[in-house]
Amino acid sequence: MQSILFKGPSVLLLLLASVYALAQQPPPLPNLPIYSDVSQLNASSQGELYFDSVSAGDYKLLVHPDGSLLDTRVKAQLFLPKNASAKHKVPAMVILHGSGGILPSRELAYGKLLASWGIAGLVVDTYGARGVTDATPYGLRVAIVSDADEVADAYGALRMLNRHPAINTNKIGLMGFSYGGMATRSALDKRIYDNLAQGVTPFALHLDYYGPCHFDLQTPKTTGAPLFSLRGAEDQSNDLVACANIENKLRTAGSAIGSVIYPRAAHGWEMPQPREFIATLNPAPCEQVLMDNGDWKINGVTLAVPPLKTREQKFHFRLALLGQMKKSCMSQGYAMGQDKDTHQQSNVVLKQLSKRYLLD
Repeated sequence: MQSILFKGPSVLLLLLASVYALAQQPPPLPNLPIYSDVSQLNASSQGELYFDSVSAGDYKLLVHPDGSLLDTRVKAQLFLPKNASAKHKVPAMVILHGSGGILPSRELAYGKLLASWGIAGLVVDTYGARGVTDATPYGLRVAIVSDADEVADAYGALRMLNRHPAINTNKIGLMGFSYGGMATRSALDKRIYDNLAQGVTPFALHLDYYGPCHFDLQTPKTTGAPLFSLRGAEDQSNDLVACANIENKLRTAGSAIGSVIYPRAAHGWEMPQPREFIATLNPAPCEQVLMDNGDWKINGVTLAVPPLKTREQKFHFRLALLGQMKKSCMSQGYAMGQDKDTHQQSNVVLKQLSKRYLLD
């Protein structure tokens, strides 16, 4: 088999995953990490923390749970503002990583930046909790861990922050980048909130940073929280018409929606690498719709979701789903990389929205 090298991180680098799916010879899953017990929290708790979540593998199990959600221990890093205390509770922001994993220039940098503004930043490691490491071939990461798993971890993080004595539980936001942006948008679905965090105050704000818009959960009702998206007009992984359509549906379902389009920006403007076109598979042309029964329709073709009770079953179905997308609708590549001007401008928007919804 010809070896193909892809440079740099991307949203969905799926060639290797789809080859495994078509050959029906998936590699073994990585071992799960052995993590510490769930963190016992006090008003000064910060740094490395652990909480309980679940692994879904697919959105069907978040919308129609059937007992197949697998208990999962997750690690996160909390950046706590200096003035946070039980007497001076601070707002918080849960931060979901992109498909490239946690980056110092992005997720960790935002955790620190938010803390400097008086907002606790919690960076969630969804990959690490499921055995994905820097050594995991990039194409397999999005097969082993789905954005539905990031949604589950977002709500696990929300439940944990509700136990933190220094956090204002009515002022917790959610932000995510690319893969995490898709999860941030999906977390608005009230069915998912009801199944994962009913009784806990919903997120007060959702911020989707350039999350691709190729799939539609057909959300009938949102939690009511506002959603704001930040996208680049030159980011071919974001079909702006599809994004507007999805956001209009979420508006109809109960959320205030806002969008900022940066006319010269591409994907991943916080990254240290110079901007370039990455020749990789791009899901933007796909139309992936979650049907009422939990099956998927991909560009008009129905893909039934079988029982997904084990890690292996979830993984194998994910490979089949991604393989079908590659076969039927994916295109080649998009531009991504550092854009200091857009990074600076988007930080201004972040500060404005944080002040409006979390600090005031």
